[in-house]
Amino acid sequence: MKYFILTILLLVSINAKYLDSKSCSECHEKIYNEHMTTMHANSSLFKDEFHRKMKELNFPNSYSCAVCHIPGADDLDKIVSGQEQPSHTKKQLDGVSCLYCHQIARIQQSHRQNKNLTTFGRDGKQMLYGALENPDESNKHDSITLNKKYNIYYTSKVCMGCHGHKRNDSHDVEVCKISIDETKQTNCIKCHMPKYAGGNTKINRKSRMEYASHEFLGISDEGMVKKAVKLSLKQLSNNKIELTIENKMGHQVLLQPMRLKYVKTTISRDGKIIWQNFKNSPYEDKEVTFSKLFVDENGKQVYPPKAAGTKYYTNLDTYKSKKVVYKVPHLQKGDIIKSTWISYMVRPSLAKKLDLTDFKYRQKLTGDSVILTIK
Repeated sequence: MKYFILTILLLVSINAKYLDSKSCSECHEKIYNEHMTTMHANSSLFKDEFHRKMKELNFPNSYSCAVCHIPGADDLDKIVSGQEQPSHTKKQLDGVSCLYCHQIARIQQSHRQNKNLTTFGRDGKQMLYGALENPDESNKHDSITLNKKYNIYYTSKVCMGCHGHKRNDSHDVEVCKISIDETKQTNCIKCHMPKYAGGNTKINRKSRMEYASHEFLGISDEGMVKKAVKLSLKQLSNNKIELTIENKMGHQVLLQPMRLKYVKTTISRDGKIIWQNFKNSPYEDKEVTFSKLFVDENGKQVYPPKAAGTKYYTNLDTYKSKKVVYKVPHLQKGDIIKSTWISYMVRPSLAKKLDLTDFKYRQKLTGDSVILTIK
């Protein structure tokens, strides 16, 4: 019966008025302000420098990425195929808007990329989904909170339409994929939408004690980076040390191919570095450098949309650990061994090649750091 009702709702498409994200601030001011700082709100190529430059290089005419970057656009199919070009309309500038996310009723599994199945409203009002119990009434939209058994807003499923996986159109190569460990009750909502004190509306009529944050903090937030992995060091002998990297996240260490994450390890004696796991590039130490690079049919490095294969790929699965043993110079009392987790939203070489000016794409974020002093 539940699925029958949901199917009927999916078919409803009566011209309900479009509610831009700004209109949500009338009641949800705090959530709106949080949303406006996110990659969701800034996902369109008119606001995202990296995304715009990647489109210009790889899809000067067509725009397959539009289904997740400007999903609410009118005539989306024509924009994807290249019959129309993106424009500065309200729906496109909104990017992944409040309305769009809360219209997702189901996720359709697909080989290349999953699809969001959305509702558009009935009786002239938008139909919105969520996980809020006993939602407030609104003159702008209707609200539905399905039973937990069917409600994708209680789990990671609501995110999997865009964040599940992606295979390129040119060679069917897997560009990115998120693996969630369901057995550990991991979900995107729990980590990326933590509960904050206060109500979800400007006037807290129902005296709610907490609400779900809509900041969607992730790789661009140093606090999240510090919680991502745990490092530990151990001396095995006078000339061997062991580094352990433990993935604390509910997904793999590396999700997007433009990222770069690695561990820098040094040994200092009397204030001078006498050994380090790499000298010029973290790729010198493949065991602790998490990255994904692609090549074409001729072995030339290319961007993901043109990839025919993988040149380099190192990752660490959900909640897994790996140990790396280094042979080092003979250790002496007082030597200081230090390992630090480093994370970039866009790997520096790519940021330089694209001449990115937005600071967040060039920022070096430091995560967990551990020190072992030889006694």
